[in-house]
Amino acid sequence: MTGYTEILTDPSYRGEIMVFSSPTIANYRWSEEAMESGSIQVSGAVTRDSHSVLRGGYSLDEILKKYDVPGIDLVDTRTLILKIRESGVMRGVISDSPDVPDAFMDTMEKSLVSEVVSQEVTRTGDGSRPTCLLIDTGAKRSLVRKMSQVADLIIVPYNMDPAKYYGESDFVFLPNGPGDPAHESLSGLRRYISTIAGEKPLIGVCLGHQIISLASGCRTYKMKYGHRGSNHAVTDGRRTWISSHNHGYAVSADSLHDSTLSMAQWDINDGTVEMVRNEDQMILATQYHPEGAPGSHDLYWFFDLVRKIVEDSVASR
Repeated sequence: MTGYTEILTDPSYRGEIMVFSSPTIANYRWSEEAMESGSIQVSGAVTRDSHSVLRGGYSLDEILKKYDVPGIDLVDTRTLILKIRESGVMRGVISDSPDVPDAFMDTMEKSLVSEVVSQEVTRTGDGSRPTCLLIDTGAKRSLVRKMSQVADLIIVPYNMDPAKYYGESDFVFLPNGPGDPAHESLSGLRRYISTIAGEKPLIGVCLGHQIISLASGCRTYKMKYGHRGSNHAVTDGRRTWISSHNHGYAVSADSLHDSTLSMAQWDINDGTVEMVRNEDQMILATQYHPEGAPGSHDLYWFFDLVRKIVEDSVASR
């Protein structure tokens, strides 16, 4: 119902066609400030009733055309979603021709992270706070903003040797991003993470959580449906929070027994691993999005916890 700007521009959706479950989309203005990247990242948009926004705003049709992304309106999206709920995530195509291919490409086989990551190295802050080496795999702007409130940032692309900047940092952060965490294009990053685990605090969110888990001996798997939306309940067995999700892969809970990590939170509905920790190695990673853009904000305390872990680590050194 809300957050269509954030959803369409989230790099984690690269290679996916977005079907909106709310019947009415774009009944409020498109916001450049709410964009999670510099462009629309989805491969297509499917809506039931896409509005043309008044008061000088852009219609969703105009926005999609601006970024050369196909869209289709007046679709019975609820029937389509029921089919997806029955069959699981499926491959698809949007076409203006009745002639469609017999087989569709599996976009998860592509190196999607390489399509959304800048090759520039950027820095934030003035050196007065701890420094975070943020290894970019497709980070949302809102997540970068929240992390910049915790520490000064050195942001480097995933395919650049992080060792060049590692010595300048007090901790390492792996953000969200698109695609399969076990993809060959990320093998170098997984190996690097396995070599530095335990040296400095290691923090991850979404794809970063999966990469850290793989580097620690876990396995990941492709989910039948995936988790999408801002209303997923997670728990630690004592308290429950509402969290924002966007992932089609997850960490195998069974594989945690063969790893150096333990499960600290899980999804109430299906038991999916939602947080892993290793306090001795200063590892903390979440499957959900604690920055919660556009919502919910239940888990903002995650960044306070990161700040404490980093401050304790710096003090001990």
